Amino acid sequence: MADTEWIGPTVELVSGGVVRTIALASTAVTLSVAAGTFLGVLLCLPEGRWTTPARRALTAYLQLFRGLPVLVTLFIVFFVSPSLGLRLDSFSAAALGLSLWGSANVMEVVRGAVRSIPTAQFEAASALGFGWAPAMRWVVLPQAIRRALPPLVNLVVDLIQATTLASLIGVIDVLQRSRQAVEFYQLSSGEGHAVPIFTGVLAVFFLLCFPLTRLAARLERRADKPSRPTPDPVTAEGAAGERVGSTA
Repeated sequence: MADTEWIGPTVELVSGGVVRTIALASTAVTLSVAAGTFLGVLLCLPEGRWTTPARRALTAYLQLFRGLPVLVTLFIVFFVSPSLGLRLDSFSAAALGLSLWGSANVMEVVRGAVRSIPTAQFEAASALGFGWAPAMRWVVLPQAIRRALPPLVNLVVDLIQATTLASLIGVIDVLQRSRQAVEFYQLSSGEGHAVPIFTGVLAVFFLLCFPLTRLAARLERRADKPSRPTPDPVTAEGAAGERVGSTA
Protein backbone atom coordinates (compact mmCIF):
# COMPACT_ATOMS: atom_id res chain seq x y z
CA MET A 1 0.00 0.00 0.00
CA ALA A 2 1.38 3.40 -0.98
CA ASP A 3 2.33 5.90 1.67
CA THR A 4 -0.89 7.89 1.38
CA GLU A 5 -3.42 5.34 0.11
CA TRP A 6 -4.38 4.38 3.65
CA ILE A 7 -5.43 7.89 4.68
CA GLY A 8 -8.77 8.08 2.85
CA PRO A 9 -10.18 4.72 4.04
CA THR A 10 -8.95 5.43 7.56
CA VAL A 11 -10.62 8.83 7.73
CA GLU A 12 -13.86 7.30 6.48
CA LEU A 13 -13.65 4.50 9.04
CA VAL A 14 -12.73 6.68 12.01
CA SER A 15 -15.26 9.42 11.19
CA GLY A 16 -18.07 6.98 11.94
CA GLY A 17 -16.53 6.45 15.36
CA VAL A 18 -16.32 10.21 15.91
CA VAL A 19 -20.06 10.54 15.26
CA ARG A 20 -20.71 7.68 17.69
CA THR A 21 -18.54 9.29 20.35
CA ILE A 22 -20.30 12.66 20.00
CA ALA A 23 -23.71 10.97 20.19
CA LEU A 24 -22.72 9.05 23.33
CA ALA A 25 -21.23 12.12 24.99
CA SER A 26 -24.28 14.25 24.17
CA THR A 27 -26.67 11.63 25.56
CA ALA A 28 -24.68 11.12 28.75
CA VAL A 29 -24.23 14.86 29.38
CA THR A 30 -27.91 15.63 28.82
CA LEU A 31 -29.13 12.85 31.11
CA SER A 32 -26.52 13.61 33.77
CA VAL A 33 -27.24 17.33 33.98
CA ALA A 34 -31.03 16.92 33.90
CA ALA A 35 -31.23 14.12 36.47
CA GLY A 36 -28.40 15.44 38.66
CA THR A 37 -29.85 18.95 38.86
CA PHE A 38 -33.30 17.68 39.79
CA LEU A 39 -32.00 15.24 42.41
CA GLY A 40 -29.52 17.79 43.76
CA VAL A 41 -32.32 20.28 44.39
CA LEU A 42 -34.34 17.53 46.11
CA LEU A 43 -31.43 16.92 48.46
CA CYS A 44 -31.71 20.54 49.57
CA LEU A 45 -35.33 20.20 50.66
CA PRO A 46 -35.72 21.22 54.31
CA GLU A 47 -36.51 18.65 56.96
CA GLY A 48 -40.16 17.74 57.15
CA ARG A 49 -40.95 18.22 53.46
CA TRP A 50 -40.16 14.60 52.61
CA THR A 51 -39.49 11.31 54.38
CA THR A 52 -36.20 10.30 55.90
CA PRO A 53 -36.00 7.02 53.88
CA ALA A 54 -36.23 9.00 50.62
CA ARG A 55 -33.42 11.31 51.72
CA ARG A 56 -31.30 8.35 52.73
CA ALA A 57 -31.95 6.64 49.39
CA LEU A 58 -30.81 9.71 47.46
CA THR A 59 -27.74 10.08 49.67
CA ALA A 60 -26.89 6.40 49.13
CA TYR A 61 -27.25 6.87 45.36
CA LEU A 62 -24.95 9.89 45.52
CA GLN A 63 -22.27 8.18 47.58
CA LEU A 64 -22.44 4.89 45.64
CA PHE A 65 -22.00 6.19 42.11
CA ARG A 66 -19.60 8.98 43.05
CA GLY A 67 -17.41 6.39 44.75
CA LEU A 68 -17.44 3.82 41.93
CA PRO A 69 -14.95 4.13 39.06
CA VAL A 70 -16.63 4.84 35.74
CA LEU A 71 -15.42 1.55 34.26
CA VAL A 72 -16.89 -0.47 37.12
CA THR A 73 -20.23 1.31 36.65
CA LEU A 74 -20.19 0.49 32.93
CA PHE A 75 -19.44 -3.18 33.63
CA ILE A 76 -22.21 -3.40 36.24
CA VAL A 77 -24.80 -1.90 33.89
CA PHE A 78 -23.75 -3.95 30.87
CA PHE A 79 -23.29 -7.35 32.53
CA VAL A 80 -25.85 -7.18 35.34
CA SER A 81 -28.78 -5.62 33.45
CA PRO A 82 -29.65 -8.86 31.55
CA SER A 83 -30.15 -10.66 34.86
CA LEU A 84 -32.63 -7.92 35.81
CA GLY A 85 -34.61 -8.40 32.61
CA LEU A 86 -33.11 -5.40 30.80
CA ARG A 87 -31.78 -6.07 27.32
CA LEU A 88 -29.50 -3.12 26.64
CA ASP A 89 -27.21 -2.82 23.66
CA SER A 90 -23.69 -1.60 24.25
CA PHE A 91 -24.50 2.03 23.38
CA SER A 92 -27.51 2.18 25.71
CA ALA A 93 -25.58 0.50 28.51
CA ALA A 94 -22.69 2.94 28.08
CA ALA A 95 -25.03 5.95 28.06
CA LEU A 96 -26.81 4.70 31.19
CA GLY A 97 -23.58 3.88 33.02
CA LEU A 98 -22.01 7.26 32.23
CA SER A 99 -25.25 9.00 33.22
CA LEU A 100 -25.37 7.26 36.60
CA TRP A 101 -21.83 8.38 37.38
CA GLY A 102 -22.34 11.85 35.92
CA SER A 103 -25.68 12.53 37.61
CA ALA A 104 -24.25 11.63 41.02
CA ASN A 105 -21.45 14.15 40.51
CA VAL A 106 -23.88 16.80 39.24
CA MET A 107 -25.98 16.21 42.36
CA GLU A 108 -23.01 17.01 44.56
CA VAL A 109 -22.18 20.15 42.57
CA VAL A 110 -25.76 21.43 42.72
CA ARG A 111 -26.14 20.63 46.40
CA GLY A 112 -22.89 22.40 47.23
CA ALA A 113 -23.83 25.45 45.16
CA VAL A 114 -27.27 25.76 46.79
CA ARG A 115 -25.91 25.34 50.28
CA SER A 116 -23.24 27.96 49.62
CA ILE A 117 -25.97 30.62 49.32
CA PRO A 118 -26.36 32.40 52.68
CA THR A 119 -29.43 31.44 54.66
CA ALA A 120 -30.27 35.14 54.84
CA GLN A 121 -31.42 34.84 51.22
CA PHE A 122 -34.03 32.27 52.22
CA GLU A 123 -35.05 34.34 55.23
CA ALA A 124 -35.46 37.48 53.14
CA ALA A 125 -37.54 35.60 50.56
CA SER A 126 -39.67 34.11 53.33
CA ALA A 127 -40.22 37.58 54.79
CA LEU A 128 -41.54 38.66 51.40
CA GLY A 129 -44.06 35.82 51.41
CA PHE A 130 -42.21 33.33 49.21
CA GLY A 131 -42.59 29.63 49.94
CA TRP A 132 -39.67 27.23 49.64
CA ALA A 133 -40.21 26.43 45.95
CA PRO A 134 -40.64 30.06 44.76
CA ALA A 135 -37.68 31.15 46.89
CA MET A 136 -35.56 28.40 45.37
CA ARG A 137 -36.66 29.24 41.83
CA TRP A 138 -36.47 33.03 41.89
CA VAL A 139 -33.88 33.81 44.58
CA VAL A 140 -31.52 30.93 45.32
CA LEU A 141 -31.10 28.99 42.07
CA PRO A 142 -30.11 32.01 39.93
CA GLN A 143 -27.24 32.64 42.34
CA ALA A 144 -26.38 28.95 42.74
CA ILE A 145 -26.23 28.38 38.98
CA ARG A 146 -23.52 31.00 38.65
CA ARG A 147 -21.42 29.18 41.24
CA ALA A 148 -22.17 25.74 39.82
CA LEU A 149 -21.37 26.44 36.16
CA PRO A 150 -17.52 26.16 36.30
CA PRO A 151 -17.47 22.71 37.99
CA LEU A 152 -20.34 21.56 35.77
CA VAL A 153 -18.41 22.45 32.62
CA ASN A 154 -15.36 20.60 33.97
CA LEU A 155 -17.61 17.61 34.66
CA VAL A 156 -18.82 17.70 31.06
CA VAL A 157 -15.18 17.46 29.96
CA ASP A 158 -14.69 14.46 32.26
CA LEU A 159 -17.75 12.76 30.75
CA ILE A 160 -16.50 13.33 27.19
CA GLN A 161 -13.15 11.80 28.08
CA ALA A 162 -14.83 8.89 29.86
CA THR A 163 -16.61 7.88 26.67
CA THR A 164 -13.39 6.15 25.60
CA LEU A 165 -14.11 3.49 28.23
CA ALA A 166 -17.27 2.52 26.35
CA SER A 167 -15.19 0.66 23.79
CA LEU A 168 -14.48 -1.95 26.48
CA ILE A 169 -18.15 -3.02 26.43
CA GLY A 170 -18.42 -3.06 22.65
CA VAL A 171 -19.29 0.51 21.64
CA ILE A 172 -17.74 1.25 18.24
CA ASP A 173 -16.47 4.72 19.08
CA VAL A 174 -13.55 6.73 17.72
CA LEU A 175 -11.04 4.85 19.86
CA GLN A 176 -12.33 1.43 18.80
CA ARG A 177 -12.34 2.39 15.13
CA SER A 178 -8.79 3.67 15.43
CA ARG A 179 -7.62 0.45 17.05
CA GLN A 180 -9.29 -1.56 14.31
CA ALA A 181 -7.54 0.51 11.65
CA VAL A 182 -4.12 0.10 13.29
CA GLU A 183 -4.57 -3.66 13.70
CA PHE A 184 -5.74 -4.05 10.09
CA TYR A 185 -2.77 -2.16 8.63
CA GLN A 186 -0.36 -3.94 10.96
CA LEU A 187 -1.56 -7.36 9.79
CA SER A 188 -1.93 -6.49 6.11
CA SER A 189 1.22 -4.46 5.48
CA GLY A 190 3.32 -4.65 8.62
CA GLU A 191 2.97 -0.91 9.17
CA GLY A 192 0.17 0.04 11.54
CA HIS A 193 0.38 3.85 11.12
CA ALA A 194 -0.35 4.07 14.82
CA VAL A 195 1.26 7.46 15.35
CA PRO A 196 -0.78 9.45 12.79
CA ILE A 197 -4.00 7.58 13.56
CA PHE A 198 -3.87 8.09 17.30
CA THR A 199 -2.66 11.64 16.80
CA GLY A 200 -5.92 12.15 14.96
CA VAL A 201 -7.79 10.73 17.98
CA LEU A 202 -5.90 13.16 20.20
CA ALA A 203 -6.92 16.03 17.91
CA VAL A 204 -10.59 14.99 18.06
CA PHE A 205 -10.69 15.04 21.85
CA PHE A 206 -8.67 18.24 21.97
CA LEU A 207 -11.18 19.97 19.71
CA LEU A 208 -14.05 18.67 21.85
CA CYS A 209 -12.57 19.42 25.27
CA PHE A 210 -10.26 22.42 24.93
CA PRO A 211 -13.01 25.00 24.25
CA LEU A 212 -14.89 23.69 27.28
CA THR A 213 -11.85 23.93 29.55
CA ARG A 214 -11.31 27.52 28.42
CA LEU A 215 -14.99 28.25 29.06
CA ALA A 216 -14.72 26.78 32.56
CA ALA A 217 -11.66 28.92 33.31
CA ARG A 218 -13.46 32.03 32.08
CA LEU A 219 -16.53 31.24 34.18
CA GLU A 220 -14.35 30.71 37.24
CA ARG A 221 -12.73 34.13 36.76
CA ARG A 222 -16.13 35.77 36.39
CA ALA A 223 -17.46 33.97 39.47
CA ASP A 224 -14.46 35.13 41.51
CA LYS A 225 -15.10 38.79 40.68
CA PRO A 226 -17.10 40.47 43.43
CA SER A 227 -20.48 41.60 42.25
CA ARG A 228 -20.99 45.36 42.16
CA PRO A 229 -23.13 46.38 45.15
CA THR A 230 -26.53 47.81 44.35
CA PRO A 231 -26.89 51.30 45.86
CA ASP A 232 -29.59 51.69 48.49
CA PRO A 233 -32.09 54.30 47.22
CA VAL A 234 -32.67 55.65 50.73
CA THR A 235 -28.95 56.01 51.43
CA ALA A 236 -28.33 57.53 48.03
CA GLU A 237 -31.14 60.06 48.56
CA GLY A 238 -29.77 60.97 51.98
CA ALA A 239 -26.28 61.40 50.64
CA ALA A 240 -27.59 63.62 47.87
CA GLY A 241 -29.44 65.73 50.42
CA GLU A 242 -26.31 66.15 52.51
CA ARG A 243 -24.35 67.30 49.45
CA VAL A 244 -27.05 69.83 48.60
CA GLY A 245 -27.09 71.11 52.20
CA SER A 246 -23.33 71.46 52.32
CA THR A 247 -23.24 73.43 49.10
CA ALA A 248 -25.99 75.69 50.36
